[in-house]
Amino acid sequence: MATDDSGDKTEDPTERRRSQAREQGNVAKSTDLNAAALMLMTAVVIYWYAFPLCQFIMDYMRANLSTAVTSRSDEGALLQRLPQTVELVSGELIPILLMMFATAVGINIMQVGFLFSPEALQPKLSRLNPLEGAKRILSIRAIAKLGTSLGKLIVLILIASYAIWIAIPKFGALSLLGVENTQALTTVKDETAMLAFQLSLALIIIAGLDFAFQKWKHEQDLKMSKQEVREEMKQMEGDPHIRARRREIHRRLATARELSQVPQADVVITNPTHVAVALKYDPLTMPAPVVVAKGMGEIALKIREIAAQHKIPIIERPPLARSLYKSVKTGQPIPPDMYEVFVEIMAYVYRLTGKKLPESHA
Repeated sequence: MATDDSGDKTEDPTERRRSQAREQGNVAKSTDLNAAALMLMTAVVIYWYAFPLCQFIMDYMRANLSTAVTSRSDEGALLQRLPQTVELVSGELIPILLMMFATAVGINIMQVGFLFSPEALQPKLSRLNPLEGAKRILSIRAIAKLGTSLGKLIVLILIASYAIWIAIPKFGALSLLGVENTQALTTVKDETAMLAFQLSLALIIIAGLDFAFQKWKHEQDLKMSKQEVREEMKQMEGDPHIRARRREIHRRLATARELSQVPQADVVITNPTHVAVALKYDPLTMPAPVVVAKGMGEIALKIREIAAQHKIPIIERPPLARSLYKSVKTGQPIPPDMYEVFVEIMAYVYRLTGKKLPESHA
């Protein structure tokens, strides 16, 4: 007995399913990659800007401590200096904050491109359900995620502990240096930057593995069953029964247009009842006779009825009728190899109707 695999998600996701998932904010991304990029930028900031920033802080504190507020009357002067203070601090901190912001935005664009999903921002009442929340917390996926996070944390702690252990002798020697000696600040800056670089390198490796896993998992989640693929095809192209009905309507409209041209025909060639082809020829405007209508079965019968009503000659030529029906489309002229036969037919028609045969085809 054949098994029904319609529920098994074995089919690759369609482009429509991918676009719908993206519109809902369902994309493959790694939060670890964001953390790794921010940690790397932090290391860069520490290495390049730590010394100038510390120097600015020391100069600022020295200047303010030398003019400390000693009475209530000095508070007004302090408020007057507040805008200048904010401007000085902003001038030092804003470039750093902008670099961190640009890094956060850039790493997200690298992962998912430019994406704005209003649907993902809409509140969902299901998230407020305590039972659903408990199920998410106690699920196997949540436990596995917790174990993975603890493993990452342990790796980072081990790296940080090793780096600090190596740096302890250097920090111990700093106590022998004077306050004005910049060697202490330089050593702290270098060791801190080195620790940040080591942690960011470890995070980048972890994040690369996590991003690859997220891409694979996202692809698996988007996979579809055969039934889902069929349903999507129906939605995109319409139900087969509706398509068949639409084709039938179009066919009837085309047939109606053809039948409306039968009264202008000069002759109808039949087979004798199964096939009917209506031909029109005007030697002043047409280089060759043109098929204005054709059909089989009921349509052929209708063509013969209309021809009889309008007293259009009906001639039985089975081979010619079949050949015209198969090889000539409605609105097209007959091929040159049929000219001679058509001249004979039109000569008969003209004798029958009392018309004169055009001299060009006599």
